[in-house]
Amino acid sequence: ETREALRYAIQIASGLEAAHAAGIVHRDLKPGNIMITQQGVVKILDFGLAKDCDRFFDSKDAPQTVEGHFAGTVAYVSPEQAEAKPVDGRSDIFSFGSVLFEMLTGRQAFPGTSTISVLADILHTNPRPPHETVPGLAPAFDELVGRCLRKDRERRFQSIAEVRVRLEEFEDQILHPESRP
Repeated sequence: ETREALRYAIQIASGLEAAHAAGIVHRDLKPGNIMITQQGVVKILDFGLAKDCDRFFDSKDAPQTVEGHFAGTVAYVSPEQAEAKPVDGRSDIFSFGSVLFEMLTGRQAFPGTSTISVLADILHTNPRPPHETVPGLAPAFDELVGRCLRKDRERRFQSIAEVRVRLEEFEDQILHPESRP
């Protein structure tokens, strides 16, 4: 449900915001690294690939993985991770956009049939807007998810705090539609 997805997405964004404020880039945000407690509290797990974001991290220095010379899970890596370029908090924003897309649609943003096809999609194609996949989903999510998933990190949201605020505004609009201007 959209309200539930929003509630969880806001918590994920808040967790990433705290990590980024502490100088940490997660680099492996994916559904498998997000836990929801029985009380509905989101926990971001596995900071094993996290790096200090007070400096750029060059993915060429990352440990070898099944995917190649970058750290992270293929379907959720940012274009800069896929190309073994330096990463920063905006890389987590791309991964967050992939997770949010999946939360809203029930499908991966970049499904592909192989590692190579997933990476090609991440680098060269955009997923369908979420409202085209889920009839009735507010088209406002298209802009938010699309901006998180921009290939050029300079054109993405520049901080996860911006994303969190947008999500909170959406939540307010859904919960209190009568108070909209």
